[in-house]
Amino acid sequence: MNASTVFWFSGTGNSLYAAKELSAAVSANLVRITSAAPSGAFGGDGSKVGFVFPSYYGNLPRTVREFVGKLDIKPETYIFAVVTMGGPGQGSIAALEKVLAEKNLKLSYGRGIFMPANYIIKYNPMFLGRAAKAGRKIQKIAGDIKSKKTLLKKSRVTADTLYQNIEELDRAFSAGTECTGCGLCVKLCPIENIRLDNGKPQWRGACEHCVACINWCPSQAIEYGDKTHKRRRYHNPQIKEGEMMRGEQKL
Repeated sequence: MNASTVFWFSGTGNSLYAAKELSAAVSANLVRITSAAPSGAFGGDGSKVGFVFPSYYGNLPRTVREFVGKLDIKPETYIFAVVTMGGPGQGSIAALEKVLAEKNLKLSYGRGIFMPANYIIKYNPMFLGRAAKAGRKIQKIAGDIKSKKTLLKKSRVTADTLYQNIEELDRAFSAGTECTGCGLCVKLCPIENIRLDNGKPQWRGACEHCVACINWCPSQAIEYGDKTHKRRRYHNPQIKEGEMMRGEQKL
């Protein structure tokens, strides 16, 4: 394959919004990272391959790291990355650069975009006004990518502890009496880590901590221990829930 492609991973929709805008601006196909693993080599001379994803503690989401590690990209491809972040998060650019280097590939361009901070497990969603301002930054980045500019805005990786004891951390999720059993959380979970058991969601011990389930729940029934009570919920206002859903899944 030598068409340009933008691969995306998103929980609350910020990264999907950025990926949609970028793919339209640079005339690239838009592909969900958590879809079936693509076959064949991507990129080639004259084409672009990009990755758009959120920063998790200044590092790569586990799903993105594993996907890039398996992806076949032709060495002459212009590779870029755009990270949506609520705070300092450009360590994820350095982390991706390392993953690509292990495959003898070069990351030519990487920048971050400040978006609303929404890791509700740690804090109330903040800086919600950023979503409306991000469009201008995305178009500036799109111009850089069109011209195949070489630029890496990166910093050191700030943490590598998010996924430690993940099976145990998963147990803190619960759904309260407000839960209607609608199954939306099952369809939105990007890694199929939630199933319905007797009409209630159950987490299966492999959470990515994208917090999609908490933030998109229409009845605000999902909590993480006692940390998320009374906190605002957030998802990108430009993205509809249907765009975030995986394909048909058994509930």
